[in-house]
Amino acid sequence: MTDNMRKTNSPTVHAEESFQLERIALFSDAVFAIAITLLIIEIRIPELHAETLTDRVLLRELLPVVTKLIGFLISFFVIGLYWFSHHRMFRYVTRVNHKLLWNNLLFLLPIVIMPFSTSFLSEYYFNSSLRLPLAVYTITICLSGYFSFRLWNIIGSPANHIGQNLGKEQLSYNIARSLTIPIVFICALFISFISIKCSYFIPPLAPLVTRFIKTRYSKKYPALKGAMG
Repeated sequence: MTDNMRKTNSPTVHAEESFQLERIALFSDAVFAIAITLLIIEIRIPELHAETLTDRVLLRELLPVVTKLIGFLISFFVIGLYWFSHHRMFRYVTRVNHKLLWNNLLFLLPIVIMPFSTSFLSEYYFNSSLRLPLAVYTITICLSGYFSFRLWNIIGSPANHIGQNLGKEQLSYNIARSLTIPIVFICALFISFISIKCSYFIPPLAPLVTRFIKTRYSKKYPALKGAMG
């Protein structure tokens, strides 16, 4: 055994790699948690100035908040799905390099932008004929999907020597999952040019499409069931 192999297999090196992986995971989890928290902070209770406050008045003033709650719920589950993906991803990572660090950081960038794009979507997309808010939100989602796709490929590539136990079927499944949400929102954007109201019903289909992909892969590759998450 050469000196380099001894160094690579030494307990000190393994401890250092575990420490670096833990740092990435903790930092990433913090970004996800803060992004989800900021989503609800954007929703404010309406200020009422009526002399006589009734339930009807209160309900009328709360109606504009409903669209913001819809935007919040959409982004909450979108961010949650990418968090699940990130969690599955790092099951296979055994060591860290600059390529992984940079791409993980880029993956987190659209997650950080999500509260802004959600607020923009909630404020101007629902109950209007504007398509730009949905376009901005879709771009944010596509960036998340693209960098998730890149991370899976980086971890799954033997040339990078940073992942293990990630088979071709597992890699194919997780790449398909990472691209699901962007495709759904791209479809919603295209449909918005035909009918804005019809496009409202497309984003909630994302979990159903994800479930469909999971079911299809589990039937085709029964051995993947335990690793799908």
